[in-house]
Amino acid sequence: MQVEWFGCATFRVRVGGRTLWFDTFVDRVPAAEPVGISADEIDDADFVFVSHAHFDHLLGADTVAKSTGAPIVGSYESIRIMRDNAVTPEQLWPVSGGETVDCGSDVRVRVFPSLHSCLFAATDLDAGAPCLGDLGVDYQDRRARVAAVWEGLRGVVTPEYAHAIDHRSSAHDGGQLNYLLETPAGSVFVAASSGYWSGILRDLHPDVAVLAVAGRPNLDGEPFQGSMADFLVGEVATLKPETVVFCHHDAWMPPLPAIDIGPVTRALGEHTPGARILDLAYGDPVRVRA
Repeated sequence: MQVEWFGCATFRVRVGGRTLWFDTFVDRVPAAEPVGISADEIDDADFVFVSHAHFDHLLGADTVAKSTGAPIVGSYESIRIMRDNAVTPEQLWPVSGGETVDCGSDVRVRVFPSLHSCLFAATDLDAGAPCLGDLGVDYQDRRARVAAVWEGLRGVVTPEYAHAIDHRSSAHDGGQLNYLLETPAGSVFVAASSGYWSGILRDLHPDVAVLAVAGRPNLDGEPFQGSMADFLVGEVATLKPETVVFCHHDAWMPPLPAIDIGPVTRALGEHTPGARILDLAYGDPVRVRA
């Protein structure tokens, strides 16, 4: 099984003669470091699995679908955006969790409902700094705070890029999804946002866990009370993977800086020493075995 990271939470996995994409955000803002490929250069995709409908995950999926014929697997909001951008109905595969996609050659992907990081809650770019509070915020207030976040994002991109964000993705996450890739070569759990339902993760035990390091973590529907490092210790302890791969920690959206993962790696080394951390560079293919 060969895994490549293309920044943020976008991965290409080749296994069993199949090419699977997890997110398709490779056309980044001009100020961001290029990842070595653009969406219109992607010509190998058998399936595309989208974590949620935000632009830093969904953008480019319509282009990949049209050039490769691959089905897009994602939330109903992600699929709505694909439909609005003229992806053919046969390629639109809406899921909400509980489904298993047979990719052929003993490769399958199980879909699990998950949680997006808490965009409405206070956060800290220091992964070792504890964040507290913002508990019990009602839906209306959450909605208003998230809308303000999106207005701020539009203010730091060009009008052309803002148009792409508005028309080829969504300000609503649409229901975060996690995926468990199961193959004869091993299993890979993909969590592209820092949130989860603890009752779902505790029985999965993948060989590899791809985990997001960004935002205010979301545990069982409420903002996590502690640091990002603390949150990831709990996530790894629950999943019990042999290998951990970080994502969403790079400088994907300047002027936002990359996240220093030092506090996370130190915390994992202390509390979950059995999990090996695999550091990936953009477009660097790495072979993973069970």
